[in-house]
Amino acid sequence: MSEQSMPKVVNTPAPEPGKLGKTELYCLALGQVIGVGVITLVGPMIAITGYSVWLAYAIAVIAGFVSLLPYVFVCSSLRFGAGVYSLVASSLDYRIAGMLSISFIPTTLGMASMGMALGLYMNSLFPQIPAVVTGIGMVVILVAINWFGVNVMAKIQKYGSWFLLFSLLMFIIIGLFHIDNGGLFDMAADSFMATGDKGFIASISTFMYSTIGYSLTMCYGKDAKNAKRDIPWAFIMTAISLLFIYTGVAVVAAGVLPLEAVAGQPLTVVARAVLPAPLFVIFVIGGPMMALITTMNSSIAYYQKPFQQACVDGWLPASWNINNKYGACIPMLAIVALSGILPQLIPGFSIVTITNNLQLMTASMAFIYFLAFYKFPTKYPDAWKKSHMHISNAAYYAIISVSLLVTIFIFYNSVKSLKPQVVIISLIAMGACFAYGFIRAKSPKVQIKTSTWEE
Repeated sequence: MSEQSMPKVVNTPAPEPGKLGKTELYCLALGQVIGVGVITLVGPMIAITGYSVWLAYAIAVIAGFVSLLPYVFVCSSLRFGAGVYSLVASSLDYRIAGMLSISFIPTTLGMASMGMALGLYMNSLFPQIPAVVTGIGMVVILVAINWFGVNVMAKIQKYGSWFLLFSLLMFIIIGLFHIDNGGLFDMAADSFMATGDKGFIASISTFMYSTIGYSLTMCYGKDAKNAKRDIPWAFIMTAISLLFIYTGVAVVAAGVLPLEAVAGQPLTVVARAVLPAPLFVIFVIGGPMMALITTMNSSIAYYQKPFQQACVDGWLPASWNINNKYGACIPMLAIVALSGILPQLIPGFSIVTITNNLQLMTASMAFIYFLAFYKFPTKYPDAWKKSHMHISNAAYYAIISVSLLVTIFIFYNSVKSLKPQVVIISLIAMGACFAYGFIRAKSPKVQIKTSTWEE
């Protein structure tokens, strides 16, 4: 490795354990991954694959967990102060960390799309409330909650995630008593795989993207009471929960009404058929709306982690790392607020276009992470040997390779339909981020402070 690419590392002591326990980490993971996709995706996938939609979702959850197994192993060995940024900064060419330091900032625009969706759901229940009022109002409320730090945010997330879980389980349990389709589990029936293997595989690939969001739980290594045990536990329990929740939702969605009545329709069509009016309102608030709220809440907390560390490491101005007495990063909260509010105020602004243009760039980041995953056992041999989830290096590399194959499958299916102009814009954005990392690395202000700890 050349002198220019040698990491400039300044060792910093490991922080004291935080206050987040297993329950808080589980709720953070569950609320992050369960988004409005479970409400909107099942109907369209029923149109593609028929009654086998429940099996497709079950396979997607399992495959999604396989793709995240590297996170489970590394988190059982190390504490990460800024998630994958910390892993990359400590394991790979430090200039790549510079690239990552700014690549995630545009993703804050996702707050606007979630706010818009939240406003539409509220407007469907209460037409007198304009969608934009709810959307902007919730962004402001969630930013205000995160102002009081990760511990307060986690408490709110816990209550929101329990409400979300209750609403989905209510739908599943009541819906199971209304199932009236004999072909739901008849794998020999023509309606089980309505469009054959091709449609079934297409449904799996579509579902998989909604099963991997809990990877962001990795960034709470500084805030957890026992990060190396509790974060892997949260990963595993979230995967188990998703298997039951997503499969159960799909069973009810396909099993209550005739296929032609639910194909292409949102889950609320089935919910309205099986739930009394008061419970239907609870489901809409606790299901799609709470799914959006919990994802937005945990995303705001996540955005701050790499931003703060990038300021500390010198990729961004140190003066931007302004934290209030609760540890919240004020400039990043401002960025999130602006990203979540301004697009909703611009008539005709297409947040979908923006997020699609960033899709290739964000999906490509996973392959950078895998480079660090492969280096992990040799970079941190002692920490790896001490891990309570330690396996032989040969077994580890075999599992990581399988995870990589699944990730390639997810990547291919998520970007294969992108238009050429979207690909070009994404490649330009990636090139700009790489250029920033290599140019900024020449500054003497760039010094990688340790944010990965074995203790």
